[in-house]
Amino acid sequence: MNMKPENVAITPANTQSTGGSEHALWIGGGGDSVLTFTLDKTSGFPPNTDQCAHLNQMIQGLARAVKDVMFRAENDVHTDSEFASQPIVDIVDAIIMLSQLSEAVRVEAQS
Repeated sequence: MNMKPENVAITPANTQSTGGSEHALWIGGGGDSVLTFTLDKTSGFPPNTDQCAHLNQMIQGLARAVKDVMFRAENDVHTDSEFASQPIVDIVDAIIMLSQLSEAVRVEAQS
C-alpha cells in the first residue's frame, strides 16, 4: 500500500494571507488526495483546537475497533478470518484521514 506520509498530507498546500490555508487528505495507494479544503481561522466557523479532542476520540474509537476486528478474526472459530479482517484496511484509512484532519485544524488554529 503506497500512501503519502502524514506530514505531507497535513502540510498546508497553499497559504493565503487572508484566505486561510489549504490542506489535503490522503488515503489508499492511489497517491491522489481524496479531498482538498481550506481552513480559515477568521471565518464564521473558525477551526479551534477544541475540535481536535472530538476528532481524536473518534480516532481512538476506530483504533479500538481494529483491535476488536483482529481479535474476532483470530479467535472466532465460526468466522472466516480473511473475510473478518477485510474491514481493517477501511478502518485504518479512516484513522489516517481523521488524524490528518485533526492536524490540519491544529495547524490553522495556531497559525
